[in-house]
Amino acid sequence: MANVAVARRGPSLASVAHCHRCYLAGAVVQNAAPVVLDIAGSDDASPWREVFDRPPFAYRINDPAGAGSSGASCRIPLADASVDIVLASQSADHPDFIWRVIPEMLRVLRSDGCVALALPSSGLIHRLPGGRYRFFANACEALAEFAGCQLLADWPDGRGPWHDRVGVFRRADAPPLANPPPPPPPGSPVWNDVAAGAEEETVRGAVPYLELLSRLQAELSPAHYLEIGVRTGSSLALARGRATGIDPDPSVDVPLPQTTEVVRLTSDAYFAGGMANVHPDFAFIDGMHLVENALRDFMNIERCAAPGAVVAIDDIFPNHTAQAERDRRTRVWTGDVWRLVEILRTWRPDLFLLPIDTAPTGLLLVAGLDPWSNVLWDAYCSALRGAMETPLPPSDVIARQAAVAPGSDTLRRVIETLKRVRAGRCPPREVVARLREATATDNVSHQPVCSGGPRLSLVVIGYNMRRELPRTIRSLSPAMQRDIDARDYEVILIDNGSTQPADPDQLRASFPGLAIYRMRNPTVSPVPAINFGLSVARGELVGVCIDGARMASPGLLSKALTASRLHDRPVIGTIGFHLGPAVQSESIKRGYNQAVEDALLARSGWEADGYRLFAISSFAASSSGGWFALPTESNALFLRATHWRALGGWDHRFVSPGGGFANLDTWARACADPSGSVIILLGEATFHQIHGGVATNSLNPPMVLFHEEYMRLRGHAYRPPTREPLFFGALPDAARKSPGPAAGVSLQRP
Repeated sequence: MANVAVARRGPSLASVAHCHRCYLAGAVVQNAAPVVLDIAGSDDASPWREVFDRPPFAYRINDPAGAGSSGASCRIPLADASVDIVLASQSADHPDFIWRVIPEMLRVLRSDGCVALALPSSGLIHRLPGGRYRFFANACEALAEFAGCQLLADWPDGRGPWHDRVGVFRRADAPPLANPPPPPPPGSPVWNDVAAGAEEETVRGAVPYLELLSRLQAELSPAHYLEIGVRTGSSLALARGRATGIDPDPSVDVPLPQTTEVVRLTSDAYFAGGMANVHPDFAFIDGMHLVENALRDFMNIERCAAPGAVVAIDDIFPNHTAQAERDRRTRVWTGDVWRLVEILRTWRPDLFLLPIDTAPTGLLLVAGLDPWSNVLWDAYCSALRGAMETPLPPSDVIARQAAVAPGSDTLRRVIETLKRVRAGRCPPREVVARLREATATDNVSHQPVCSGGPRLSLVVIGYNMRRELPRTIRSLSPAMQRDIDARDYEVILIDNGSTQPADPDQLRASFPGLAIYRMRNPTVSPVPAINFGLSVARGELVGVCIDGARMASPGLLSKALTASRLHDRPVIGTIGFHLGPAVQSESIKRGYNQAVEDALLARSGWEADGYRLFAISSFAASSSGGWFALPTESNALFLRATHWRALGGWDHRFVSPGGGFANLDTWARACADPSGSVIILLGEATFHQIHGGVATNSLNPPMVLFHEEYMRLRGHAYRPPTREPLFFGALPDAARKSPGPAAGVSLQRP
């Protein structure tokens, strides 16, 4: 047989199954019970175990000294060529010298063995055990060269948070690998020809799903229809233009139009192939009835979708809990596709979801697809893990309480709106805004409704800022922000996993329309939270404030919105101030602390006039050049939503606590865009409250670590932008005057 050795740090189950299917399952099994050795494995957390801990394999766990720790002594205590499969499921980035472990894995395998390494390219660098490495495109080639072995395959796994690079290796003396068509991996559901009881086989639905699909085909007139799961071809035959059906084993028994193509591949294999000319504007997902498959299909379709694309997802309403089981035992079977609805609601609130009461198992219509969104790719593992926490579909799912009738006026308005936004090639946020407006009186899918959407969105990141966030949110509220209508902007607070979160009722008392999200899989870096915030922001102009401890001057939002009209591609920044007598890393040495700051703010009268914050603040180090110099970073950066997408958001590889130099990097990259115009707002700023931050308020900030990370990612030291900016606005009297003493605190500028 072709034996597989795998080192794993967290590959998705899809990569595990692909490795098994392509490099093990199709081989000739020589041993009745192949021995599987999982090095440094986990009793319950390894996806490899889901594949291999079953007959005919004999699955074992072993943790030799060094394999999961330093790697200084990496010998596996087994004889040469003594096992069939070796897995190192959770330690690929832990050893000091990973390259020393690979020859040892090759040694214990038989001559026809393979080694598959799942090497993380991103994710949190942790200490216990040490997460020492991240691996990029040429890493597998280098490891193969060092170990003197063959590199059989090498592919990236785009699902997060680790974004593994999977490499499959073989010994140099390995015989040629036979490559017959791989059978389904162990545990794949099979068709059940024996019906269960009448209650378990019950069906509901106002009209057959094929009738609704036919209506959508007729009214939406898709330029390219894509279908996953062709089976007999009954739904694919409804296509009226160019169409592509994906199914590894179709059994088409109806005539198909000449403009229809059937591709005999799994959907994973199809999307991995590129599809350079495939940009569907209508898609139907009816493939494998497991949530991970349906989620991957949606992610892949969204990434290549045409403007205004719509996706229909089958099997979201099991009629009985037996139909919702992952292992099929009923003829009417949805699997756990019902979990996908909650994943999309939780992780992608920027989408429009419309569940429809079709027979036999319901259908979900999804609009507002954004090919630039990385949220589901970054959150893939976390989203699935969270979805699996619900063992059975809730009663409201079985009862279809959220479903819209196919003949309802709601669906008619949705289809009419879709036709208009598709014809106008509207951007995703506008698509969703118009659809929510069209269904505002219907409370569709329990989603928030809007009347056209805000013009500006501000994303604020908070972590353990129970004291500071109420002031920050108050300063951004309609009661404090001047010359801007409350309907023209939204503030989105992303809580990045606070152990002591701010009271949402207290925050909304001063800002009733505040949107609050809590990261399900927080990291020490705020970058994933920021990118999530960008994905749910609805405004045409989107600002980011990485630090939720920063209060805002009263004209910040109105000036940013007005300044955005000066250029098609504005890069709008502000300078920063620190509350207190000096840069806070210096003022805390003189006794400045939260109690002193509380007294200072209480006497300042800032809630009556936010510009009074200038009188009790000092220029931050990044803004030490004053009003008419380009700062080295901005803590309130505004770009158009399209510009954020073109920029790729924030670089997810900045994983240091607090983000390291991620804020500086984003500012520099935005300023470096030659097609943009850098605009600095005069008289507006952010004001940092002391809160024990990892950098701003630390006596010994980890600048060496931050610098090393930046050097590793960019290949050079940080270079502040040197553009000549436009200055927009005027300095209010409070910003012109030198600050004076307040409450016994010296406020001389450093």
